[in-house]
Amino acid sequence: MPDRTMTKPSPVPRPKVEEEPVAETEESPQRTVWSRFRRLLRVKVLAPVVVFCLVAGGAVFAWLQISHYQAQDDARASALDAGKRYAADISTYDYHSPNANLDQVVAHATDKFAADYRNASASLMQLIQQYQATSEGKVLDAAVTESDAQHAVVLAFVDQTIHNTNLKDPRIDRSRMRLSLVQTGGEWRLDEVTLL
Repeated sequence: MPDRTMTKPSPVPRPKVEEEPVAETEESPQRTVWSRFRRLLRVKVLAPVVVFCLVAGGAVFAWLQISHYQAQDDARASALDAGKRYAADISTYDYHSPNANLDQVVAHATDKFAADYRNASASLMQLIQQYQATSEGKVLDAAVTESDAQHAVVLAFVDQTIHNTNLKDPRIDRSRMRLSLVQTGGEWRLDEVTLL
């Protein structure tokens, strides 16, 4: 085992060494005041800036959302108006000028539907003139069932008042139409019509 010797405490007390106070420079209090001021300035300026940015960002986001919904509502309303007009045009004809009605429908149709409608109407035009038929379509009610910025589907309830040489009195036919519309060149165009 190692030798451990213990020393005895000295009978003479040790003199206490006083620590010399750190001499404060003249800049020290200024530096403290300046650092406190900068911290306070940061909080007082930075907090309102952050709050302003958050509020401005929220306002821009809300404005974009409202604009988006407004655009959807506008597209829906214009599709409904177009669908009502086209349903009335399709169900209206006159033997005096059958091509006028055909041209009106085709003017607001896609190329595909215009070609299909012209082909289907060719035999119908002969019957309209043969029986001196007229029809006035009146849209009773209509609604948009599907829509986005480029496509819409309109359901229309139409009454057709028909006159021809085979009928003593006018006849009312009640039709239900499903009109598919597409947005082309800033206008809703008829793409498909289905009788329900």
